Amino acid sequence: MPSNDTQFIQQLKRFEGEVAHLYLDSRGNPTIGVGFLMANANQFCALNLVHKQSGKPASEREKQAEYKKISKQKSGYKASWYAQFCELILPSHETDKLLHKHLSQFKQELNRVFSKQSGFNCQFEQMPLSVQYALLDMAFNLGTPHLAKNWPKLHQAIKQQDWQCAAQECSRRHIQNERNTATEQLFKQASKTSSPTTKPSVLSWITSRIKSKLLP
Repeated sequence: MPSNDTQFIQQLKRFEGEVAHLYLDSRGNPTIGVGFLMANANQFCALNLVHKQSGKPASEREKQAEYKKISKQKSGYKASWYAQFCELILPSHETDKLLHKHLSQFKQELNRVFSKQSGFNCQFEQMPLSVQYALLDMAFNLGTPHLAKNWPKLHQAIKQQDWQCAAQECSRRHIQNERNTATEQLFKQASKTSSPTTKPSVLSWITSRIKSKLLP
């Protein structure tokens, strides 16, 4: 179970896979690196790609040609199958840079979704670290908009800081059982160090009642 960013990134790479060349994912989307969707050729051309044989930087024209070639292939194959058509790769250090950039963006998005303004007890970045990792994994896999709109029971559990309940409500379809289990364990880890909190309004009411009885 990850206890720091390095361990979390290693786990994310293990579940998402790390592929240096362009390939088509299960939905036919051009993808590279650690599940980085390349929605268009311009996005692919912005990467610092190199030739897999010589290591020399690829030109704009070569990137355009590679994207077009892979986009025309049939989907439904393993990522490694597309390697036979690829001449360009994304070096591992470039993959890491892009991954850190993506995670930074996800953190910003999650801070907007899981905020006090939306009724949560605290901001995403103030939640237990293991909960942050669980939500980051889900956002990376599902996309933040999907996580924001389609998981009401999970949101309610998080609002109540009921991490055991959150662990029961985080299961996703079409991913490895091991990944679902890992996410559940991250939520459960938070329950070992914290417990559901009483809503502030109720807590204030209880405090005021106690004070009124103590005061003459």
